[in-house]
Parts: sequence; C-alpha cells; structure tokens
Amino acid sequence: MQTHLLLGGGRALYVGRFHKLPRHRFAANAVLVGLDDAFDLIGEDGRVEQHEAAFVRGWQWHALDFHGGRAAVLFLEPSAGLRHQTNATVLRMAVEEALAARHPEPWTELFQNALNLGPCPLAVDARIARVAALLSTSDGEPSDAVTLAQREGVSTSLVEHRFREQVGVPVGAFRAWHRMLSATTLALEGRSLTEVAHTAGFYDSAHFSRLFRGMFGLPPSKVFTHGLKGSVLEARSCLVNR
Repeated sequence: MQTHLLLGGGRALYVGRFHKLPRHRFAANAVLVGLDDAFDLIGEDGRVEQHEAAFVRGWQWHALDFHGGRAAVLFLEPSAGLRHQTNATVLRMAVEEALAARHPEPWTELFQNALNLGPCPLAVDARIARVAALLSTSDGEPSDAVTLAQREGVSTSLVEHRFREQVGVPVGAFRAWHRMLSATTLALEGRSLTEVAHTAGFYDSAHFSRLFRGMFGLPPSKVFTHGLKGSVLEARSCLVNR
C-alpha cells in the first residue's frame, strides 16, 4: 500500500504497513489504530495486550507488533491528550475514507478533528511556556536544562521537574520531538538524510537515524521511501501561558 505522512502544529500522522517494532519510547503522545486487525502492545514489564486502538503516552517504553498489517499512528504535541477513549471503528472509517479520496479534505479533517484531540490550548507556567518556545524554535542555540534555567533565572531542578509535570515529557524529549518534526519536514521536501540531519541540528545522519529508530521503532529509510505521499498542514500549538 502507499504510505502517507502529514505534519503540522506539533502533530504527525503516518499511515502505512508495519511489522514488529522493537522496544522504543515515543517522545510524544501517540494514538495507534490497527486498520486491518488488532495489534500487540508490549509494555515495559513484557506484558502483551491486544488493541484495535490505543493511546500511548510519551516517554513510555513499549514494543509493538502489527503482524504486517496496516496501521495509522498519530503523534501529538507532547502536551496534547484525548477528550475521550478512542473508537477504533470510527477511526478506521475516517482513515479508509481519506485513503480512498482523491482530494485532501478528508486527510485535513482526520488530522485536525476526527481524533477528538483536546483540551487545546493547554495552560502552563509562563516560564515553562517560554522554555517550550525556545525548545521548539531555536535550532542552533544550547537547549539543555542548565542553560534554559539560567535564562529564566530559576533552578535547573525547577525547570526539569515542572516542565515534565506540566508538559508530560522531559525537556530533552520535547526538544528531540521538535527537531524530529523539523527533520521530517525537510525529508518530505526531498532532502537527503545527511542534509536533513545537519539542518535540523543532529550531529550527522547516523545520529539522526539512531534517534529516529529509538523514538519510532523503525529507521527513517523505512519511512522516507519511494511512493510516500506527504503534506505539511497548519495547526496551532497547544501550549500557552497562564
């Protein structure tokens, strides 16, 4: 089947065929939907659960086995959640409609509305909002917790603990997620993985590939293959000052 990748506003939707994905942890929350059948979600303790649709929190160790079936995976900005439990039948219908369409509107509807995202925006401490803004937009400047804390005039532990508490993932994971989105946008433009890695702030293509595999369970070469259809859509951020 043809694979599809949509990006925008801290979200990424990937629809394709999957096999077993080894142990990894997403840097963002994710909604997974098996399009052909149920899939196996293997937890950190090794317990196997079967799901037709599941919500996996960011930075949670897990493995997946889709048994070669088709699936849709929506990665959310780390702070975003769901309004209520996912309905596998509704989501499958929305994805199948988009796959069959010859125009972009069903994809836009699926990406922005059909998955019951919310609440958005999420109110966070003003200092944490500023840290998040730096992490998501500044590619060339230092982005470690110590430097960010110094900029805000607070302790490193406050930034680390409050950021994870309010956003849902560590500072480093949030930064990695936004770098990965930037890299993925460049890859959709047809840039080589080497160009992508350097422009998005990774050391080299090997560094980018290693982090990509660690975050998504498969190498970027498996995603950015011939036949991939990709689009970049606009969607607003879920983080605002309070």
